[in-house]
Amino acid sequence: MPLRVLHLTTSFPSNPGNISGPFVHRLALAEIRRGLACTVLTPAGTRPSTWPQNYVVRRFRYAPWSCQRLAQQPGGIPAALAGQPWLYCLLPPFLAGMGLSLIRLAKHDIIHTHWSVCGAMAVLTQPIHQKPVITTLRGSDVNHAKKSRIFNLLHKKAIQKSRFIVSVSQAIATDLGRQYHGLADKIRFVPNGVDDVFYALATGRDHLAPSPFKLFFIGSLIPLKGLDVLLKALAGTNSQASWTLTVVGDGPEKDHLKSLAKDLKIDKNIHFLGNVSPDGIPQLMNDHHILILLSYREGRPNVVLEAMAAALPVLATDIEGTRELVQHGQTGWLVPPGDVDALSGALDDLIGGKKNLAAAGLAGRQWMQEQGLTWDNTAKLYSNLYEEALKRRRN
Repeated sequence: MPLRVLHLTTSFPSNPGNISGPFVHRLALAEIRRGLACTVLTPAGTRPSTWPQNYVVRRFRYAPWSCQRLAQQPGGIPAALAGQPWLYCLLPPFLAGMGLSLIRLAKHDIIHTHWSVCGAMAVLTQPIHQKPVITTLRGSDVNHAKKSRIFNLLHKKAIQKSRFIVSVSQAIATDLGRQYHGLADKIRFVPNGVDDVFYALATGRDHLAPSPFKLFFIGSLIPLKGLDVLLKALAGTNSQASWTLTVVGDGPEKDHLKSLAKDLKIDKNIHFLGNVSPDGIPQLMNDHHILILLSYREGRPNVVLEAMAAALPVLATDIEGTRELVQHGQTGWLVPPGDVDALSGALDDLIGGKKNLAAAGLAGRQWMQEQGLTWDNTAKLYSNLYEEALKRRRN
């Protein structure tokens, strides 16, 4: 009988074009290809969904359909609560629905939770379901635990009681090891993978015309992502070369950002595409000169991994989540977060043709290949961890 894995996540796509938590879907598919039996448990959204059809997904209800806006939104639960405080009223039924669904699905061998809230619920119900819990931390939960006392209690519970704590970032794993000295033996680093289609894209930027210089941004339109800094920096560039910016993503800041671009008189150069299906991202990357990521905090952004696999150079903020990926001056360039002037200077050099984009892109792809960052390798690492968790339980 194949190993049965229950993935518990607050973010998961509701259809092929949805961008919520696609990495959980990719991981489940990779695990299925390796012979595991996977089920995903996730909150329902504002309408019913029967996708995907190739494995079991259980979506638990916690409110009337139109009110189920706590999860599956840009920026996740923290952004939803910050933008609509009335959603705090849904937290009790949300957590109760998650816990009851976990207990009903206790036939699985392993419960693999994504983000520490899910981990906390899995370990709190463990006296009933009695299954080993593995919790993957993805960065946003680590950062939110520093700002919310209640969330910090749940975060600590997940870390203390899970069989293993997995970080998608080496930096997070190191910080957790320092913070929880007695638990260092159960903290592991397992990087996310990248779909093979990104590795198959054209190398270099030779297929693109040098002008206009095409910048690409993808992410939730929330303050954390720093898109307003990019707009101000672009307005302040001295380069005489033409440029365009493509923005993929949606969120509560969309109208403000559009208004800011108009006030800065750069709106004609910017294309807001909204959310784009994950299947459309590889071609968009292939059609641009550089990826821009200006977040103030990140775990280990998958979009940077995908860009590097696609030989697309990256300009990013110098933060822990990107510092271990982007080697400044080799696979891309780093700037201080929130520094408009420094960003304008970097953009002047890039738009003006003073940087070797092709060399940076190829170096990034080579590093990704050397690291073996594919979803199949990620699934293999998790499969080994599941077996180790079950072995410890038997002992």
